[in-house]
Formats: sequence, C-alpha cells, structure tokens
Amino acid sequence: MRWRIALAAAALAAGVAAAAGGLRAGGEAGDPVAALNEGNRLFRDGRLEEAAAAYEAGWDPASPHPTLAYNLGTTLHHLDRLPEAILWYRRAGDAAPDPWLEENLWLARRTLGSQVLPAGGVEGLISRHRQALRLAAAAVAWLVLGLLVALPRTPAWVLVLLAALAASLYAGAGLAERFGARPAVLLADCSTPAGDLPAGTEAWVRPLAGERYRIVARSADAVCPAPAVALIEPPP
Repeated sequence: MRWRIALAAAALAAGVAAAAGGLRAGGEAGDPVAALNEGNRLFRDGRLEEAAAAYEAGWDPASPHPTLAYNLGTTLHHLDRLPEAILWYRRAGDAAPDPWLEENLWLARRTLGSQVLPAGGVEGLISRHRQALRLAAAAVAWLVLGLLVALPRTPAWVLVLLAALAASLYAGAGLAERFGARPAVLLADCSTPAGDLPAGTEAWVRPLAGERYRIVARSADAVCPAPAVALIEPPP
C-alpha cells in the first residue's frame, strides 16, 4: 500500500511540474501598458526611434504582451529595420496569433526576400514539439494518479510502466528545452558553404561554444556568430 501512496505523490508532483514546465523566469522589465501608451504617443508624433525604444523597454519575455510586440514590429517596419520587424512579429504571433500580424509578416518577408528554414532531423523534430512532450508527460502522470484513485486494483506493472513513460517524456522535454534547437531570426547575413543566409532568415538554431549558433536545417549547414542571431523565445 505504501508504494501506491508514494507513486501517487510522485505522479501528482510530475503532473504539476510537467504542466508548469512552460513557465519561464524573465528579467526585469517596465510596465507593458505604460510602455505601450508611451510608444503609441511617440509613434503618433513621428518619433519612431524613440517609440521603438519605449516599446522594447516594456517587453517582458516571461509575460509577453502581444500588442506591444506587434506595435514594435510595425515601428521597426516603418524604419526599414525589417529583420528586427520579423523578429517582433514572430514574438507577437507566438503570444497571440492574428491575421493582420500574419499579413505584415508576409510583407516583411517578401520585401526582404527572406526564407523560413524548417528544423531538420530528429533534433529539429523534438525541438519543435517539446511543449507537446511536456503536455503528454503531464497527461500520463495524471492518468497514473487517476488509476491509483479510481481503480486501486490496477496491476502494479501497468502503473510502473505508465510512470516510466511519463518520466521519459518529461526528461525528453527537459533536455530539448535545455539543449535543443530554438526558433530564431538572423539579424545579419550568415555565410554557409552554399552561400549567404540573408538577414531576416527564420531558422532553428542550437547554441555552440564560443558565442556561436548552428543552424539546424536540412537545407543549410551554417555556424553564425551570436550577434547575428536573435532568439524568438527566451533561453531557459
């Protein structure tokens, strides 16, 4: 009986941890509403550089404000800083998808002639779906807990197998979060054996030693310096 209680406690803890795994700690940021209002005022006055700085000062990656990111992307678009505009449109879209945003993003991509590189290989597949792994881990952990409560005569081997599956999914998601590829936008051209990847290219990247990133894609084999790469999501 004791092992069932211990397994229930472990399943509960795993379910809560896996479900909350997507939350990230963020650095200090200003009040997003105040930053939005100030940026809007400066934008209306035609002071676009100052408006962009005001919007960015209010950005908190731990609590993304989609309108703030969208307005910053639009301001950068007006300033012809298109790679940065794409970055902020992507951040806004991750926070809250919007048809107008997608249209502006398409226009910026078309103007730059940039491309979106899908992540390649097993690493890319796992990186793209790491949040799904966390949710699956949470679902299996809660299933174990439910079986322990509702069907106490469930065979031990079934419970142990499900618990091991939940642990494996959670560990896989954690490894992908910590070491896997992350979506990014190139803010400067990056040379590859097949030619330059232009600024504005959207790709999945993995950090390397020496302040560099490797592009994780089937169609490109490139290592880019860190200043040329801007992560869409904050690092763990």
